[in-house]
Amino acid sequence: MKKQLVMLSLACISFGSLASNPHYFSADNRIESKLCSLSANEGFTAARKEAAKHGISMSRFSKSILCNGTDIREIAKKAQSQEVAKAAIEVFAKNEQKETQLCITALKKGLTPVREKIGNLNTLKCNGEAVTDFVKRYQNAAI
Repeated sequence: MKKQLVMLSLACISFGSLASNPHYFSADNRIESKLCSLSANEGFTAARKEAAKHGISMSRFSKSILCNGTDIREIAKKAQSQEVAKAAIEVFAKNEQKETQLCITALKKGLTPVREKIGNLNTLKCNGEAVTDFVKRYQNAAI
């Protein structure tokens, strides 16, 4: 396997951070470039499958291909973490119980109205965690 650095379009990376869904592309027609863009767009597993079709072995544990000086596994991790950060979380009430409605109120209006109704916030659990932790975790979720 070639030990050369693979060129991935720098323009795409710099503009990709401004776009909501960046798409990386190959700067040339070499298989290594294709694998880098595939790893960034679809993940390391997709790149490994494509590499296997061309007789290239890519390890999950050791460096094999560099993309702009960065290991291909790191490129895939960065792309995956960006997608996870963009994933929307939706919170909804599964039932009409008082506690469930208090958890939804805490998300919508904050902890103060809930504290006024029950007094001690430590007595309320939302999805098995303290209401304060629940609100911190899901305060920006769609309700």
